[in-house]
Amino acid sequence: LEHVSRIDRILTAPGGSLLLAGRSGVGRHTAIELVAHMHRYTTISPKISRSYKLKQFHADLKAAMQVAGIDGENALLLMDDHQFVQPTFLQLINSLLSAGEVPGLYAA
Repeated sequence: LEHVSRIDRILTAPGGSLLLAGRSGVGRHTAIELVAHMHRYTTISPKISRSYKLKQFHADLKAAMQVAGIDGENALLLMDDHQFVQPTFLQLINSLLSAGEVPGLYAA
């Protein structure tokens, strides 16, 4: 319950972002999903496959940004460690969190 309240406080703060680290199976994902459901956030999590490359990741980021920016919904981009199949993915998420944009995402 304490973790849920911390997650709630952080995610409901303006510009709130969160990185949770720890052992597998301790309930991080469940706690985040619970808070997202409580606040009616749209949860977005990329579906990774063997052929998942940078192009698909860009498409997923565009979709997430559209939900949050254009559609005006509260959105939660949820990514687990196994979803960062390329180091570039982490760099793009870092840019999104630090600057609020992803360089070259909408380039032709």
